[in-house]
Amino acid sequence: MPHQIHRVAVIGAGTMGAAIAAHVANAGLPVLLLDVPPSTLTPNEEKNGLSLASPAVRNRLARLGFERAQSSHPPAFAGPAAEQLITPGNTEDDLPQLAGVDWIIEAIVEQLSPKLALFERLDAVRRPGSLITTNTSGLPIAQLAAGRSADFKRHFLGAHFFNPPRFMKLLEIIPTPATDPAVVQALSAFAAERLDKGVVLCKDTPNFIGNRLFVVGYAHAVQTALAGGYTVAEADALTGPLLGRPKTATFRLLDLVGIDVFAFIAQNLFELIPHDPYREILRAPQFTALFSELLRRGWLGNKRKQGFYKPDVDAAGQRVFKVLNPATFEYQLPLPPHFEAVAAVANIDDIGARLSSLLSEGGVTDRAAQLVRSLLCFDLAYAATVAPEIAYNLKSIDDDLRWGFNYEAGPFELWDRLGVANMVAAIEAAGHAVAPWVKTMLAAGVTHFYRREAGRVTGVVNWDTGRYADLPGNSEKRG
Repeated sequence: MPHQIHRVAVIGAGTMGAAIAAHVANAGLPVLLLDVPPSTLTPNEEKNGLSLASPAVRNRLARLGFERAQSSHPPAFAGPAAEQLITPGNTEDDLPQLAGVDWIIEAIVEQLSPKLALFERLDAVRRPGSLITTNTSGLPIAQLAAGRSADFKRHFLGAHFFNPPRFMKLLEIIPTPATDPAVVQALSAFAAERLDKGVVLCKDTPNFIGNRLFVVGYAHAVQTALAGGYTVAEADALTGPLLGRPKTATFRLLDLVGIDVFAFIAQNLFELIPHDPYREILRAPQFTALFSELLRRGWLGNKRKQGFYKPDVDAAGQRVFKVLNPATFEYQLPLPPHFEAVAAVANIDDIGARLSSLLSEGGVTDRAAQLVRSLLCFDLAYAATVAPEIAYNLKSIDDDLRWGFNYEAGPFELWDRLGVANMVAAIEAAGHAVAPWVKTMLAAGVTHFYRREAGRVTGVVNWDTGRYADLPGNSEKRG
């Protein structure tokens, strides 16, 4: 069988690259982990009489990446046996070894020029027919292959892992027009069967599926919360498990991602999507002012131990988290947020019934219902607007957000549970346009995005026709 994968190399031993290498090793494959050789000695290396020519020095960055993966939390390695499959090296002495691997994974700095320079070098040493992927989270895949050989282009595609790779199920695979379909099929099958990944095929568009929806949606959530006078703690209380999302909700998640990282992605995305009718949310005044001040102060989130939250100890010596007041930039101990409307639906397990009840009984005056309605209407409207641009089908978008962000339901699954026609009316009342294909679907008498038969999902709406297209196997069970 062509395109069998037995040996792998990862180029770039940073947090992500080392964690990807660990996850591949967990599957029982030997991995060559490479990074650049250092240009200066550490004091300890000088003390031990080492030079820049010493192998221990030249492989230092890859070794340190490996060691960080060994001690990471949650653990990147499944056990000692997997650790033994990693071989650290460097991108000068060990580049010729790439001729002996079946899959080369690039995971270096998220900048176009260094990646292009690396790919030129890899093209000269790789074995024809070997797979090569980039872990970029948003750079154009076709642009990264520019100038490479025909064989390189046929075997090149994006393979975007989500962090931490061992535990996040999603793998976004992004081919280019030049990618051999057999390569896409082979890598998808390997990732699903050996790496236990949920594979989502994405179009080669800015930030692909997950990060496109995440960045725009969370920028809107921050702007809406600030404009509505919600505290950080209140917003997080309303945008986590209540919406079927993780406890990190909105502001805690931004602290985890990194204020600087999110701001960088938002800025880049704004420049890349001039056609997007919603892109101005990335320049919304309160969102922009808040992030600019956080960046100026260096309050970048968890890695700087303060962002929207700041760990502290109280008078009794107990660990507490103070919360940022965006108006004063002071940290305060928050009162536990309490919303009567939320308390009334807290025991409803079904997400559709829970949110429908909140929006119905909360009316238009309850603060909790107001924020939830605003965020839901925006998120659903945006997902429907960009869906044909970023994905090949609706299910890919829902899978992407469930597997990559731990959502209980993706936007179209949730929309089905809330009632498609009901939410169309709510979206328009909120001032957002509903994607024409959704109205075409409803006009054709199709009332749900997913076709369910005997408790199983057997089809999904095709936005080109407004009618159902069968799912392969017609056997996937959905709640």
